[in-house]
Amino acid sequence: MKPDRRRHHRVKPKKMQVAVYPDHPCDQETSLNAEILDISRSGIRIKLSQPAQTRVNEKIKITMILPESGEPFSVHGILKHQHLDGEYGVHYTDHAEGSIDDMLFECIKLNDLIMLIKSA
Repeated sequence: MKPDRRRHHRVKPKKMQVAVYPDHPCDQETSLNAEILDISRSGIRIKLSQPAQTRVNEKIKITMILPESGEPFSVHGILKHQHLDGEYGVHYTDHAEGSIDDMLFECIKLNDLIMLIKSA
């Protein structure tokens, strides 16, 4: 088995649904439903619920409701990887409406071995 060479740890939220939009002002009305498979500080991997006419290097916008706070969150990205089963790898672009760190923090599933300390 190859060692994982990723620079950023991947978080795997369970059953987190998002909406995916083309990142073009004229196409904002058309959205696709997707599930987040994993998230890191550099990108996100999603699985679309239906086939789409998207291509590698296409710009998209992903919107979601954060699981703990219930706050809306949006991130813009570029499709970098496409798999036959509807999975896409997305690299973030510079524009995020909210903090990537906050999003990651809310998506981490805590277990008995982790102590969570929150500050105000």
